[in-house]
Amino acid sequence: MSSVSIPTRRSVMVLFAAIVLTGFVIIVVNFQIYQARILYIAAYPELTAAKPPTISGAIRDPAIGNPFAVWISISAVFLFFGVGSMIAALWAEGMRSDQIPPKERRWLTVLSLWSATLQLMACVGMVILSNYRFPDYNDEHMFGSYLFFFSQAFVVVFVEITARRFAKQPERNSVILPSMMRVRRKYVWVPIFLGVAYLVLFLIKNYDLGAFQAAVFQTYVITEPLLISSFLLYNLIFHADMWGAILRYRRA
Repeated sequence: MSSVSIPTRRSVMVLFAAIVLTGFVIIVVNFQIYQARILYIAAYPELTAAKPPTISGAIRDPAIGNPFAVWISISAVFLFFGVGSMIAALWAEGMRSDQIPPKERRWLTVLSLWSATLQLMACVGMVILSNYRFPDYNDEHMFGSYLFFFSQAFVVVFVEITARRFAKQPERNSVILPSMMRVRRKYVWVPIFLGVAYLVLFLIKNYDLGAFQAAVFQTYVITEPLLISSFLLYNLIFHADMWGAILRYRRA
């Protein structure tokens, strides 16, 4: 096993922070997005019987939306620093290899920076959409939603491209497990498929679809939290890589 396949102490500390921060986000955000709809349905059974609520619709009630905004805002901060820490460790460990050509190093650096920047944009969107809600801040809320969904979708794409590029280098990157790379190569299509489906449903849901109108809107409502969960699950898969790196360091 080469020396670069054993992470440095600094990288291990950064990876542990990433696990804690993103782990918090995975639990809290999943809980909040499903709880918001459940609470709204329980509070307004007649309204929701006629039209199921989206997450945006559910958090328009201040009793639901105010605590939602607090937890999502906290999660946004944790998510940026958590994913940023993971990307930083991935980059730092990759740059330890002396077998990567200068041009490739620049590409890896650019991809890493873009991944972190997109994550920052997604986190800003989370704060905006959760704090500026219907019916008083329609435009602001929609801007936050667009910013979050598009940016987070591209985070998945760019992180996947970055991880694959690091994984194909001559020396093994200590943060990446080959087995988890194979899992992500298949799983990454789940958020991509859900993202495309959600966009299509969003665009057509307000058209007159006749007998299909209710079914399309119901599918749209269900797809929304599933897409968010798929983003979070993609991040969770990296926990196996990060724990693997930490364990290799402890055994070395």
